[in-house]
Amino acid sequence: MEYTINELFAILSKRKWVIVLLLILFTTGAFTASEFLIKREYTASVSLYVAADKDQTDPYAKMNNLNYAQEVVGTYIVILGTNNFLDKVSSESRLGYSIQELKNMISMNSVNGTEIFEIHVTTHQPRDSFLLVKTIARLAPEKIIEIKNADDVKVVDPPVMPTAPSAPNVLLNTVIGFISGLFLGGMLVLLQEMLDKRIKGEEDFRKHYTVPILGKVPLEKK
Repeated sequence: MEYTINELFAILSKRKWVIVLLLILFTTGAFTASEFLIKREYTASVSLYVAADKDQTDPYAKMNNLNYAQEVVGTYIVILGTNNFLDKVSSESRLGYSIQELKNMISMNSVNGTEIFEIHVTTHQPRDSFLLVKTIARLAPEKIIEIKNADDVKVVDPPVMPTAPSAPNVLLNTVIGFISGLFLGGMLVLLQEMLDKRIKGEEDFRKHYTVPILGKVPLEKK
């Protein structure tokens, strides 16, 4: 079944109350869930720098040091995700989080293939996120140098206390709810139209059938 643009607009306009209803329901639902039902999350971060040999003067050797620093960032991330290290973080922070909870809270990534990598900690309390990432920033260089004592790791961007939640994004979720309501409402109206097999007039009959019309019964006005 094919429709022109004008016909589609006419169909949507005829049952626009369905679209408006779903639009309100989805938009209101997304806003309410994001604002009042979903627990706030707060993220604190720290950036660490893998220092190459600063006394090296040979440019080719410096390039090798740079490549080496970039490669070992992945190793450092693995080291900082071990149970041994996280157990020490849990003990030093004194916040009572288990190793598994810390694994779920902590994420680490290298920054665009550089010698810098970031550590993010997300909890439901801004103070907890800050204290945990601060503890990691203090313990990480010691742990890394303990295992790879030829390298030096420095804090580039120290952690700060989160002042606003990182999730949920109320505005984004509300916009997604609005778009979802609009889309589903439109799809529902079109589906209702496609399933409606009633003949609504001569023009509708000619559109769907090729047989000739022999006659028609006029509507009688009361």
